[in-house]
Amino acid sequence: MLSVCGRAGCRFPIEVDRIICRACSLPFHRECSNLSPEDYDNKLNSENWLCLRCISIDTAKSNNNSPTESSPTSAKISRLDSPQVISYVTSNPNKLRETSEILGEQYSNMLKQVNIDLPEYQGTIEEIAQLKCRYAAEKVDGPVLVEDTSLGFDALKGMPGPYIKWFLKAVGPEGLYKMQVGFGPENNGAEAICTFAYSSGKDRPVRLFQGVTRGRIVEPRGVSRFGWDPCFQPDEGHGQTYAEMDKELKNAISHRFKAANKLREFLKSRLTSGSTS
Repeated sequence: MLSVCGRAGCRFPIEVDRIICRACSLPFHRECSNLSPEDYDNKLNSENWLCLRCISIDTAKSNNNSPTESSPTSAKISRLDSPQVISYVTSNPNKLRETSEILGEQYSNMLKQVNIDLPEYQGTIEEIAQLKCRYAAEKVDGPVLVEDTSLGFDALKGMPGPYIKWFLKAVGPEGLYKMQVGFGPENNGAEAICTFAYSSGKDRPVRLFQGVTRGRIVEPRGVSRFGWDPCFQPDEGHGQTYAEMDKELKNAISHRFKAANKLREFLKSRLTSGSTS
């Protein structure tokens, strides 16, 4: 017997693999339940699982400390009112890990990683993020989050900017350093920019959340685990490059941290209001 998944935006019928929210009685796919595989298996037959929408309602009731009488009718929540898990479009596990660590468990659990081959657009940082988000929203047909990262050199008038991925792939951190070293140390300033773009679905507006960290392009130092981290020394980093920092320090000052903070506030308001826009 086929059932309709309770996650708004999910277009696929449920055949066998599903879990049911004990409050609203709606079924959810394994992937749409927002549970890890281990938690899903543990809660599958426990009759003690709440979907995100019902968790937010339960939390609001607890915070207000005002018990309300429930009825079978009021307990049923329509599919359209269910909170939508956000498809975080990235194939980069480091981006997902850092974003999840910065957002914290409550909000990172709203994200589901989706790998979509996004076109490589040209334009400003904001234009590229918006175009990628619209493309992803059309493919997913539901809420999506995309991230675009830029590293602009003062000596190159903001270049490579949003095209840093291709420069890094071609020459690596050492090559990025050598690109600007001839301009002298007084011109080695740089700007790291993270832009999150969110849309609630196809043909819906795109919201941008941007974080900027100023720094300098230096000779690579530290363990190279993540892109251009070894050659970027943020002004707030006490003389360390991103690659030399422990994750706690980096996640407290990075461009991604600043953008994710703005994103977290948006997700917080979304959870509180139950809005899908």
